[in-house]
Amino acid sequence: MDFLIADDHNVVIAGLKGALAEAFTNANFSLAHDSEEVFTLLQSKCDHDLALVDLKMPGMDSFEFLERLCRDFKNLKVAVISGLDDPATIKKSIALGAVGFIPKSVSEDTLVNAVRLILQGDTYLPPHLLSADLEDVVDEGGMKIPVDLQHAFDVLTERQKEILLLLGEGRSNKGIARCLDLSENTIKVHVSGVLRALNLSNRTQAGVIGEKIRYMKLLQENGE
Repeated sequence: MDFLIADDHNVVIAGLKGALAEAFTNANFSLAHDSEEVFTLLQSKCDHDLALVDLKMPGMDSFEFLERLCRDFKNLKVAVISGLDDPATIKKSIALGAVGFIPKSVSEDTLVNAVRLILQGDTYLPPHLLSADLEDVVDEGGMKIPVDLQHAFDVLTERQKEILLLLGEGRSNKGIARCLDLSENTIKVHVSGVLRALNLSNRTQAGVIGEKIRYMKLLQENGE
C-alpha cells in the first residue's frame, strides 16, 4: 500500500503516518509539506493508492490546489484532511474530485475506517453535515437527496437498522462483521438490502443517512 500524505504541519503528518502504518502493515509513505512538493513527488511517482492532503497547502489557493491535483492526476484517489468541516467546504471538495473528506478532529479508528472505505471504492463524508436540514442527505456528487429519516429507519429490518447505524459510524464491511459477529458476505447482503429498501445507489449515501439518524436519535434521547 502506497500513501501520499501532504500537510504543512509535521505533527499532523506524523500522526497520520503512525495511524496508517499501524493499520496497514508494510505500507509505504511519501510525505509533502507544500503544494510544490506534492506535484514534484507525483511527477516522479503517481501510482499511490491514496493521497491524503490538507486543503490549505502553502503555495496555492485551497481549492485551486485540490482542483489541479484531481485534474492532473485523474487516476489518483485524493482525500482531503482538513481542520475545516463546514458543509459548503465539504461539498465543494467532493465536487472538485476528492473521494473523501476527513476532518482532522476524527479519532484514529474513524480515520482508518474512512481510509478503508475509500480504498474499497466508496466516498467518505464526515459524520455530521448537521448544519444542513436533517431531511436532506448529501451524496458524493454534492447533490441533495430528500429523505424522510424516520420513515427510512422504520422500513428496515432490525438487522438492517443495526447495519445502517454502523455505516453511519464510517465502519467497513469487515468492521461491521466483527462488531456483529457475522461474516463479511452476510454483511454485504444486508448492505445491499439497505440500499434497495432506501432506494439508494451506494453505501456512501446510506452512511450519510445513518450518520444523520444517529444524530437525530441522540437529540431525542437528550430531549432536544
